[in-house]
Amino acid sequence: MNSDINKHTNALIHSQSPYLMQHAHNPVQWYEWGEMALNKAKEENKLLLISIGYSACHWCHVMAHESFEDEETAQMMNDYFICIKIDREELPDVDQIYMDACQLINGNGGWPLNAFALPDKQPIHALTYLPKDKWQSLIKQIHHLWQNEKEKAFEYAAKLSRGLKNMNLPPEISFKEPASNLSELAFEAFDAIYDPIYGGNKRAPKFPLPNNILYLLKYGHIKNNPKSLEMGIHTLMQMSLGGIFDAVDGGFSRYSVDEKWFAPHFEKMLYDNAQLMPAFAYGFSLNNDPYLKNIALKTLAFCNQELRNENGLYYCALDADSEGVEGKFYTYNYEELKSNITENLTLFIAYFQCTENGNWEEHRNILYALATPKQAALELDTTAETLVDCIEKGLLALKKLRQNRIKPGLDNKLICSWNALMLKGLAETAFYLEDPSIVQNAVQLYKAMVKQFYISGKLYRSYQTDKSKIAAYSEDYVSFIDALIHLYKITFDENVLKLANEMCLKTIELFYNPNKHFFRFSETQQQIIVDKYDINDDVINSSNSIMAHNLWTLSWYFDRSDWRVMVTDMLSAINTNIEKHAPWYSHWALLNLIKEEGMEQYIVSCSDQTEAISVLRLHKNEVNCLIACVNESTEIPLLKGKEYKNTKMIYHCKDQTCYKPQNIE
Repeated sequence: MNSDINKHTNALIHSQSPYLMQHAHNPVQWYEWGEMALNKAKEENKLLLISIGYSACHWCHVMAHESFEDEETAQMMNDYFICIKIDREELPDVDQIYMDACQLINGNGGWPLNAFALPDKQPIHALTYLPKDKWQSLIKQIHHLWQNEKEKAFEYAAKLSRGLKNMNLPPEISFKEPASNLSELAFEAFDAIYDPIYGGNKRAPKFPLPNNILYLLKYGHIKNNPKSLEMGIHTLMQMSLGGIFDAVDGGFSRYSVDEKWFAPHFEKMLYDNAQLMPAFAYGFSLNNDPYLKNIALKTLAFCNQELRNENGLYYCALDADSEGVEGKFYTYNYEELKSNITENLTLFIAYFQCTENGNWEEHRNILYALATPKQAALELDTTAETLVDCIEKGLLALKKLRQNRIKPGLDNKLICSWNALMLKGLAETAFYLEDPSIVQNAVQLYKAMVKQFYISGKLYRSYQTDKSKIAAYSEDYVSFIDALIHLYKITFDENVLKLANEMCLKTIELFYNPNKHFFRFSETQQQIIVDKYDINDDVINSSNSIMAHNLWTLSWYFDRSDWRVMVTDMLSAINTNIEKHAPWYSHWALLNLIKEEGMEQYIVSCSDQTEAISVLRLHKNEVNCLIACVNESTEIPLLKGKEYKNTKMIYHCKDQTCYKPQNIE
């Protein structure tokens, strides 16, 4: 960083976001998104320059160092524009609109995202990273356009705004019956893009997509399709062997730059690990392979050791860089391996594909395996026991080496929806692994979330220290509801389920558009230029697909046939997309599968909660299974009329039909 940087201070100095604080001493006169900056642009008749990123983004750091810390470049930006910095994790609605503009213009997007907009926020241009010389050239061109050809700027804005409005229209309800084999067609869409060698999708870079993996596993289980199961399990195995998984400390990086899961983009995000942890636990519950269980537990250990705070909440992310170098914390040269691994060095480096010259950049090595220790032992001419012992001791030695390294930066924001993903992940992992200690972990997080995020009947988006000024988005509400539903399955605490119902009602009140039959992303649309509806399932499921699942599940607990109608309407608008593009609508496809199979309900009457969970865990792999437990003072409509007594009884219903209760003593 330039030595003169600290003489500058801009408006970001008052921010709570670690990402914005990284830019608080740039010579660029940054503003936060809000009325101050927007009014200033109108008063001075300047274009907005909106730069969006996040703290763990490597190329955001590169562009900041090259351009935003450079005095000459900063002076041009200050003279020509009102410059706004946005943390995409705090303001996802604003980020998504300008990302959409970038996609329309360039056919792709990413971060850092840089958009130029009229003073009324309508974009005229958007792009990602540029090196300093090209960035300076571009900002001169945009400034010249605004000074000399304003009519063209207004034309660009009008054209882009029309495109954004069309792009963000939710699909309309179809009155055509969906294909009778829709689930099979969805699976065929997954199969068509599947990589049979390395798992996942045939592409590079390669992103973990937990929702795709879970669809393959759940479809395979419920339809007894061994190919689908194998595709899901194989993807889990290949990811965990790859460099994208940190064999030393656990946890997954955001993506790999290649198709083999070998070289990661080293940032570690809470949302990835919160979703991958239960995917591995679910895989273990299907095939009983302890290797998968171990990956789930190592992922949990990473989250608890590196991202969890003293109150039980979870921070956002670890940076890709340390000491200004991407991946330095996670990689090793040969001399480091040689001097720290004192036993079976040759065996260790052979298993992890390391070399004296390094298998990656700058003669450094990424730990990357081709097979599990049990599978690799024969080829390496050793026993599985010897290889496992070698790996464990070697990884422990490298863990000790890391203790003397400078760690990557921590983004210590607390985001509601991401913590909700972690709460759901903990609940599912506890259920599949039958681990009471993880139940306690989940309950602590639940209590911390209610205390920190849920105030006077409303949710808040994010916290840094003890402050929040951002109202929650629909994704925060729906993710928390989803987590509460899964927490109920491991606690049978009716207060948890009642809170889910209460928040469901609030979500409908704040976000549902009955004319469009979908949920808006934001409570208010005053700060962005079009209504945003989150429909597509990506690395994180869309807020609308999560809410559709919530409505479907809670409709059975609380006897809300009107909610089932809402879900049917939403699905009818999505069915064509499921048929043609299932991997990008995977959570919707799973809901369709559940509806196709009918909703099973298993209700236990039992005085001992642990015994009740044990009984109902027998149905843990039933994708379309809803479970509940009767207690002495139940208030859940589904449980009314179910006799409570010390004799253990199980009630089984499907859809609206119930069978004779069974004594399970």
